[in-house]
Amino acid sequence: MLASLSPTQLFGAIAVRVNGPRAWNEHIEIDIDLAEDGRYRLRLVNGVLTYTTAKQAHAADVSLRMPRLALPALLVGAGSMSELADLGIRVDGDADALWRLMSVLDAPDPDFAIVTP
Repeated sequence: MLASLSPTQLFGAIAVRVNGPRAWNEHIEIDIDLAEDGRYRLRLVNGVLTYTTAKQAHAADVSLRMPRLALPALLVGAGSMSELADLGIRVDGDADALWRLMSVLDAPDPDFAIVTP
């Protein structure tokens, strides 16, 4: 099911998992280059994760080049650099920025009621 989501839907799914108070002091910028779908800049500032496709004037903390099918690994939280490499994700720059982003994400609630009576 995750593989059928668009990149923007996946970024939204990551954004709602950000623990705002825990992420408040973080400033992280991540470029994600998807050969099939273009380039995105994720920015975590003041506890809020946003994304843009606009060209940026400065370099990101880390750049990820990956096939679109590897993108859901960010949502489920790949655990190591070797796992990223196994998925075809190339990491350039400060990989710690990616792990800092992952560290401020709350686990999804499997009992979340999508529809309530």
